[in-house]
Parts: sequence; C-alpha cells; structure tokens
Amino acid sequence: MRAPPIIFVFNASIESGCDYVVQTMRLVAKTYPLFGLALGDIIFFPKLFTEKNHWIIRVLHGSIIIRPVSLLPGVRFRWVRMITYTSYALAVKLYMTLRYFGQKKVLWFFEPFHIPTLLRIFHSYVSVYDCVDYYPGFSDEAGREHAAVMKRAACIVANSEPLTKELKKVRSDVVCVPLGFADELFSNNVLSKHVRKKRRDFTVGYIGSISGRMDFSLIEKVAVRLPTIRFVFVGPLEEHVFGARDTAANVWKRICRLKNVKWNKHVSKSDIPAILSGFDIGIIPYRVDNSFNRFSFPMKTMEYFAAGKPVISTDIHALRRYEKRRLLFIGKTPWEFTRVICKIQKYGWSMRQIQKQRDVAFFHSWKNKVATIIRLVDRKGLFSRKY
Repeated sequence: MRAPPIIFVFNASIESGCDYVVQTMRLVAKTYPLFGLALGDIIFFPKLFTEKNHWIIRVLHGSIIIRPVSLLPGVRFRWVRMITYTSYALAVKLYMTLRYFGQKKVLWFFEPFHIPTLLRIFHSYVSVYDCVDYYPGFSDEAGREHAAVMKRAACIVANSEPLTKELKKVRSDVVCVPLGFADELFSNNVLSKHVRKKRRDFTVGYIGSISGRMDFSLIEKVAVRLPTIRFVFVGPLEEHVFGARDTAANVWKRICRLKNVKWNKHVSKSDIPAILSGFDIGIIPYRVDNSFNRFSFPMKTMEYFAAGKPVISTDIHALRRYEKRRLLFIGKTPWEFTRVICKIQKYGWSMRQIQKQRDVAFFHSWKNKVATIIRLVDRKGLFSRKY
C-alpha cells in the first residue's frame, strides 16, 4: 500500500525557530508525501513585493510548504485570516483529492489555533493533534479551540507526563510522547569539564525567546544579588506573547541596563552548541503563576543537558522528575536561585552528572518522537485501510 500523504498545519512562522515543526516535518518527509500549510506566515498580497525574501511555495527538507496570501487587508483580524485559511484549505483538499484519489490522508497539527474550522474541512482525514503545550493556559480563545480539537481529533499525543495527565481529564486515550531536540547538533559536541571551575567570567546563561513567559522579577533580583556573575541571554524579544499587551519590552530594557547582564538578540540554530559551551549554568526562569508555563516542557532543557550544563529552573512540573534524579535544580525564589548558582560556582558539576544528562537528552531525539507517533497511529489502524 502506498504511503498516505500528510498535511502539516502550523501557526508558527517557518522562520521563527520553532524547531518542533521543522524537525518533525524533516523526518516524516523521508517516508511520506508531505505538505505544510504555514498559517503563521500569512501575508497581505501587496506586501509580497516589499519583502526581501518573499515566497508563496517553498520546498523544505522534502516538504512542500504553502503560504496563505490574503487578498484582503488587515490580516491581524481573525476573520480576515479565517477567510484566507478556509480558501486555502479548500484548494489544498481539492488538490489532494485529485492527486491522491482513494488514499487515506492525514492532517497533523501542533496547536489548536484556527484548527476547528479546518478539521471540518478535512473531516475525512485522520487527524493527529501533536500537543506541545497546555493551550487552555494561553488564552480563553485558545482554551475554547483546544476543547473543540480534543473532541474531534482521532489521535492525541502530549509531550510530557504532566501535560498528558492534565489532558487525560478530557480524553482518556491521550498518549505521552516526550518532545525531541536537535540531537544532531550536539552529537559531536566535545564534553567540557566543569569540575571546580573558578573563573572571573563565570556565566549564567539562557537561550530562547525573551517574553512575558519569563519571571523578570526573579531574573533582576538574582542579577543584582550576584554582581560578579555574568548573565547572558540569547534570543529575540517577543512582545504580547499571550495575545494581550504586556510590559515585557520595558522591563527587559531595565534589566539589560545592569552591568553584568548581556543580551544577544540573534542566534542561528547551528550556533547553539557553541553558545552553550560558554555557559557555566543554564537557566529556565519561567513564570509559574501561569498554567501554560507550568505544564510546558522547555526544549532548552535537553539542549542544556546535551551540552553538559548544570540547570536551574523554576518549578515546571515536567522537570521535577529530573530534579529527583539530581540532573537539575528547581528554585522557587530568587534566594534559592542565588544559593544554587554560588554552590555550582564553588563545587562545579561532575562528569558523572554530565554523562547522565547527555544520556537523557539523546533519548529525547526527534527521530524517537516521530517514530513513536507513527507507530501509535499505525497501531490504531488509522493507516490500515483506504477511504
């Protein structure tokens, strides 16, 4: 039987660095005909001609990516976006029907945004909800769309045990499939020794978007308490991350005025191992007063592990298991973060702990994640019959 074609629908921009989309498509495209509908890259038609690197259709890792182009102005308005998305979904469905007549087809998506309408259009497709975050904690609208998707999707997987447990309150057949990370970037990474390092430039680092997800108060208090420690943040500023206006930009500018805080806005994915090699500690200072954060599984955890770095995080539920295994530290207050940083600066991080971290990280490969989802869908018999 021929491999069923798969359509990936995603809301993140293809250039945003949202690795879970690109990595999943890269691996799936090796076996299945794959198309992507890049909702997050929607653009008003006249603006195509002013873009530096404009595109409508592109090939990425063997996947054909389609970009919605709106003929109506005001793509910031949901109703304008939905008209465009619906038009493109109908056109893609017509093409798929003609091109792959009689074959089973799959709709694979990661976020619930705009998906309920598309599920009605692709109602005859096998739908896979590869849930990467707790979207009811993102916004009320996201919560409503998530609830609708939870009812309709044929197969649902969640990327951490705490998230799975939460989703099982709605659907008992949700399966935990841990997230992956870009293991190929770190496969040849040389382990650095962290035993009893005493350097003037001891560095605490963070890699990822700078946004309202972060506990800025904690970051500022720790940096002020440790003026001789260098704090390096690598990643772009992302404002209004939860769909409402926030003060992230203003607060972050104030923090960056501290003499021991350095911010590098731009990072290439391929440069991450080199950047992490300059860190002595990796931190995950997310707010935990938001359920979206509490049930998240930050991909940077595995990147820190692969680089063999001690990690300090706020109390994210999915990371508690690693604290029990003494692979990272959880700090609930600025004082606890400060204490752990000073402890690691004094005593270092053992090679035994580094090796355990790396073993965990390389188990969480994208290859393992994708293979597990494909096996799950196969086991449910969703690929076993033609429509």
